Order: sequence, then structure tokens, then C-alpha cells
Amino acid sequence: MNKRFQRVVSRPKWYVGALGFTTLLTMSSAYALDRSVVAPRGMVVAGHPLAVASGMKALQKGGTACDAYVATAATLSIPLTDMMGPLGSGYALLHLADEDEKVVAIDYNGVAPAATDPSLYTSQEHKRRGALAPTVPGAIKGWEAIHNKCGVLAWEELWEDAIYYAENGWALDTDTTAIINRHIAELTIFPTWLDEFLPNGEQVKAGQLHKRPDLAESYRQIAKHKSDAVYKGPIGEKLVAFMQKEGGLISQEDLDNYEVKWVEPISTEYRDYEVFGAPPSSSSITWMEILKTLDGYNVQEMGHNSADYLRHFIEATKTAYEHGYQYVGDPAFVEVPVESLLSEEQAQKTRKKIDEGKVREFAPVVANLTQPLWPNTSTSHLIIVDEHGNAISSTNTLGTFYGAGVVIEDTGLLLSNGMDWFDIDQNIWTGEKPGVLGMEPGKRNRWTLSPGMLFEGDDLYMLVGGAGAEATMWGIAQPVVNAIDFGMDPQKALDAPRFRYGDIYHYTGGTNIGLEPGISDEVRQQLIDFGYSVDDKGRFSNSSRGTTQLVIIDPESGAIWGGAAPEGRDFVSGY
Repeated sequence: MNKRFQRVVSRPKWYVGALGFTTLLTMSSAYALDRSVVAPRGMVVAGHPLAVASGMKALQKGGTACDAYVATAATLSIPLTDMMGPLGSGYALLHLADEDEKVVAIDYNGVAPAATDPSLYTSQEHKRRGALAPTVPGAIKGWEAIHNKCGVLAWEELWEDAIYYAENGWALDTDTTAIINRHIAELTIFPTWLDEFLPNGEQVKAGQLHKRPDLAESYRQIAKHKSDAVYKGPIGEKLVAFMQKEGGLISQEDLDNYEVKWVEPISTEYRDYEVFGAPPSSSSITWMEILKTLDGYNVQEMGHNSADYLRHFIEATKTAYEHGYQYVGDPAFVEVPVESLLSEEQAQKTRKKIDEGKVREFAPVVANLTQPLWPNTSTSHLIIVDEHGNAISSTNTLGTFYGAGVVIEDTGLLLSNGMDWFDIDQNIWTGEKPGVLGMEPGKRNRWTLSPGMLFEGDDLYMLVGGAGAEATMWGIAQPVVNAIDFGMDPQKALDAPRFRYGDIYHYTGGTNIGLEPGISDEVRQQLIDFGYSVDDKGRFSNSSRGTTQLVIIDPESGAIWGGAAPEGRDFVSGY
């Protein structure tokens, strides 16, 4: 019989004896990603060191989390221009010291254009690349709304670094170089992409200085006119003209009508913590449902990454994802049973299936699906904490790498491919026609973007979020459990070996799992004996683990402990 697990220790083990080192460790910014960074005043975690530096600069000038957020996001859109930008989509959770609510949420996801018609998409590729692929931009309006919430520095000042790197160039790192070069065969069919990313008409090299003068001018317009530069100004005019020229759908009316949404966050409980996430069409609900199911088990007793532990975790994950594919969409268009999915009653139903000991099959009803050549991991999460008590957990995306693959002429700006996340005529997971993700004008697509915050009583305890297509949600749930149940500090929680259910899109589904190096051969064999199909060693790709960021705030000292996703460009710094 399941019994609700009560936490054995009052504080994770890593707190004990560690806080005495706070002053020493914060003398430098970030030193290595094999250990957590600890700081007494503020912290920035983001997808690239240059962006972290811009956010830290804003904080140390006396700016708030809202200021640092804009500076970080703006600069991040240069080295991670393949993953996010002002014309993309996103969600954010904000904890604001001067507001009564623990958490407020903002949805700046793009929407399907008013001219959306599923019959226009005669090929899946039309959703993925080209002028029919973008949703109406939302990110820049969301960034502005966040700045309006608690920003104290001038908006224009927060764009200085991004403008500098676009105008004067930044030296391409090895990741960006590889990403540009591997997309040459696919994206050079779009002349504007070719001109923007292969200025010499040939492959780029690591260390090469990459200047983007059109983007610099666009950012100067945004710095001067805020989001009006896009929705009412010269950038918007160029966007609409480009759509008309290329046969796209976004119109000036779409830009005029677009609004961000301040919405109520969703919540549940895990152990002694209150867990908050962004509501659908975000997928926070999926990793939150995993935690709610595991809340009924003593996972400490099972042992970290034991076969029994992994079986419980995998089966909880499977059910949560199944519900996500079945229900999660735009609540303005479809009914999403949030309270039911996060209820104790639902958790008990899932636990009952797990306790039967079977390995449950779950796969799309549509057979013979082919994965894209490259995973849709074009997303980046960032976390900001300031010394005033404000904090932000936010995820931004363009969809696939380089979004729609088209750059708006004379702007340097990429559009998302949000339309790729709608179904043309059938939900591949349920068989419904069209299902919760059917294309409709004005509708917001489901994303795997899923920011989170956890509170212990009235105190903010954890900020978390990630990227990695469908790996995002299990990539969040596993480090959260590592930290809370196994006493790992943030970086250890992120570094610990993870499982993967199915492939990164679950197209293989069924009973397939992948195990990251570090999970023992004995456990591997036990899982095979349970009935899982376990991938051969060496087949676990880094993108399959999820790219997760994690910050924990010590409830006793207030020290901020941060970790960044390993094996990538992600970075963390504090002061």
C-alpha cells in the first residue's frame, strides 16, 4: 500500500558545512560547471556566458531581475540566434517582492495568423520551414511586459551589449559553428538565411568574427521604440512586406491584435514544497504530474537510479506525457483538465498501474513516423535572481533550429516555426481529428517550454526549467528529485545520469528506454528483465537528457546556489 512519503531530513545534505564557503566562492563569477556556484546577492543562469555577463552587468548596476532578464535575453539572441530571439515565443514565471502573489505567470507564445487554413499545408514541411511556418511573434512584447513589471534601468541601456555584438561581431564558438554548417544543405534554399549566416558564401569557422549589421539596426529600433518597432513600426512593415512577397500569412492586422497574457500559474505539491508552473499551452503540467505521482513513494528508500526507482520514474513519466499529448493545448480553444491531472486522485490511479509491476506500452497511434534529421531543441531557459527578492524562470524558443529558416529581409531577424506544433488533420497520439492541437486562427500552439518555481512555505526555494524538445520535461523532473530527495546541490543534480523514455519525440515509444553512462550494467539488466527494451550503450545523445537549469535558495542563509546544464554553452554566475 502506498504511503505518502515524508521527508526524512530537514535540509538537503549539501547545505551542511557548505555555507561557510560562500564568501570565498563568490569572489569570482563562475569558475567551472562541475560544481555549483554560490552567491549571496544575485545570480544569472543562461544558455551562453556572454548573455550571463550582460545580465550580471544589469544587476550590478542596481537593476532588478526584470532588467537583467531583458539584458540577458537580448544578448542571448546573438550567440543563440538559432534558438531564440525577439520574434519567437516563450513563457515566464515571476516572483516579485512587492506583490502579494507568490508567483505571476506571463504567456507570450505566438498565435496562428488570422489567415490560417489547414488546407494550405499540403506538406508537413510547409509547417516546419518557409513563410507558412511562423506564428505571430510574441517574445519582444513579453520581454517588454516583464520589464514593465519591475524594471528600473532604462530599456535602451539593456540592449547595448546585444547591439555591440551584432554591429562589431562576436567570435563564433564551436557549437554555433557546427550548427550553422550542418544546416547549410537544408537552409541555403532560403536566400536571406544564406546572406545572414554565410556572408562569404562558404562554411564558417570557429573563432570567425561574425557581424550582423541589419540585426544591429533592428535592435537599435527596438531599443528606441520597444515592441512598437515590431508591431507598429519599421520592423513590422518589413515583416508584413516579406510575408506578402513570400506567400506567408502574417498580416499587419495580426501584429495589431497580438497581446501577451498575464495568467494564473498552475500548482501542485511535492514533499513539503508548493510547485508552480506556467499553464497550458506550456508543458509545465507534464513534469509537475510526474512529481505528483512520485510524491506517493519513498524514492530515497529505493535508492537513486536503482532499477526499482527508474521503473517507477519511467512509468510515471509515460503517463504524464500521454496526458500531455491528449489534453495540453490552448485553453482559450480546448478544455485542459489541469486540476484533475494534478490531483491526488489522478496520482493514485497512476500509482495503481505502476504498482501492478507491468511495463506499459505507449506509442503514437499513427505508425511509421520519421524523426526529423535534427532534434527540435531550439529553445533556451534562463533564471534570474536579484538582491531585492525578485526572481524569474523563463523559457524562450524559435521552435526548430533557426525557426522557420527564413530571415526577414533587411532586419537580420528570424521567425519561429510555431505552426509546426499544430496538427493539420489528426492527433498522432490519440487518433482524434484534429484533436487539441488542430490548426485554428488565433490559437496558441503547445510547446515543451515549461518553467517552474518551488516554495517552502512563503519562501522561494527553487527555480528550474529547460529545453530539449520532449526531453525537456523528464529533464526537469529528474534533477528536481535529485535535489529534494537525494540532497544533491544544483550542479550535482544536473550532472547525475538520466534516463530517456523512447526517443526524443517518443515516436518509437512502446517499452524503449535509454540510459545515460553512469547507470550500472546491473541496473540495465534488471530493467531488461522487467520488460524494457534498453538501447545499446553509446546511443544516449546529450540532447536526450534535456538541457536543464537549476537554482536553489537556502531558506536559512539566503545563499543562492546555481547550476547550469552540462556539456553545452550554458553558464552560471553570481555576486
